[in-house]
Amino acid sequence: MTDYQVVEMAAEPFLDSALLRFPHLMSVPGFAHVVTTRPWNMAPHRGPQKELAIDRRRKICGHIGLPFDRLTAADQIHSAHVLRIEPSDVGAGRETRESAMRFTDGLVCDLPGVAVMQFSADCPLIVLVDPGRRVLGTAHASWRGTVAGIATELVRQMRKEFGVAPAELVGGLCPCAGPVEYEVGDDVRRIAESRLGDVGRYFPSRGGRIYFDMRAANAAQLVEAGLKAANIHVASASTMSDERFFSHRRDGADTGRFALIAGFRE
Repeated sequence: MTDYQVVEMAAEPFLDSALLRFPHLMSVPGFAHVVTTRPWNMAPHRGPQKELAIDRRRKICGHIGLPFDRLTAADQIHSAHVLRIEPSDVGAGRETRESAMRFTDGLVCDLPGVAVMQFSADCPLIVLVDPGRRVLGTAHASWRGTVAGIATELVRQMRKEFGVAPAELVGGLCPCAGPVEYEVGDDVRRIAESRLGDVGRYFPSRGGRIYFDMRAANAAQLVEAGLKAANIHVASASTMSDERFFSHRRDGADTGRFALIAGFRE
């Protein structure tokens, strides 16, 4: 038995690209979310067509009914830090990484009309929603953040800040490196074991090489934090083998970034 449901994301053509959505989150009243695909690089500081990133962010916000001037992002330092978006934070990171909320990889928000934005090029992006309270949390779960427990911390912060019941949360893990594609060394496995305990099932081996199944590791943290496995939907697509996505491992450090943008409309 797995700790999650594997799903195909719904695709919508959008200009010269496509936007993806989790089917089970599309029915949450007032909630808007998309995951972008190539060729739309959403990072203005690196990758192809980076000069178009800000205009693309603006177009997507308009398309999903969230104001661009309230678009808010974290600077993503590969940590397990999660912060609440305060009114004074709104708009941070809208146009530059330097202006983003600092020293954090996760954001929780109860402010209507705020679009939360996170980026990836292989790492899982997590989105959690409490439909009744109209609050959400997102996280960039790199391997460092995963072994440090960012998924657990995301749930903890949503409980602390908004009083959510984890069993009422619904969520998704966006496209990321597949279970036997993200190769790591034994040093990463040892660090994970020191932080998470018995991690054998998250580190499958093949041909003498070790891989980190970050999907399973983050989903297990969510279940341990109180989410129902049936409410955790994991995108079936792998960024390393699916050409729709930018991939750091496949394309190199100068590749672009795809984005998760999510929020509750006013």
